[in-house]
Amino acid sequence: MKYNPEDGRWVVSSNARGIKDIHDELGNPKYENQKKAIKTFLCGYFSTGECRTKQGQSISPLGATSKGGKALKVRWALPGGGKSGGLRLIVVAYCTEKKVVIAEAFRRKDDPSDEECEVAYRDL
Repeated sequence: MKYNPEDGRWVVSSNARGIKDIHDELGNPKYENQKKAIKTFLCGYFSTGECRTKQGQSISPLGATSKGGKALKVRWALPGGGKSGGLRLIVVAYCTEKKVVIAEAFRRKDDPSDEECEVAYRDL
């Protein structure tokens, strides 16, 4: 099944402290462009029907939440950011509800540990 960004509901967790910093840094137009690009990229992954497998170096499954969501670590490069200017997003996908929650964002230089990833998604 092919997914499009408008097919589902996209939510930023109220606990995602890193998202506000990124929004403030990029400014609204660039932030909105990146948000749209991330949605399109993730829909390509969801359309494969396999939210359990890696996609190159970009998407790594982390586990599942107690509410049935699939947790993913998504590597994302920001334009003009160079190698160290990217992000690590912790994303939870609820496939049957077609809902995606951005649980947290980390700068690449602050690459999260497995424990930090789990803390970001475990209660979602």
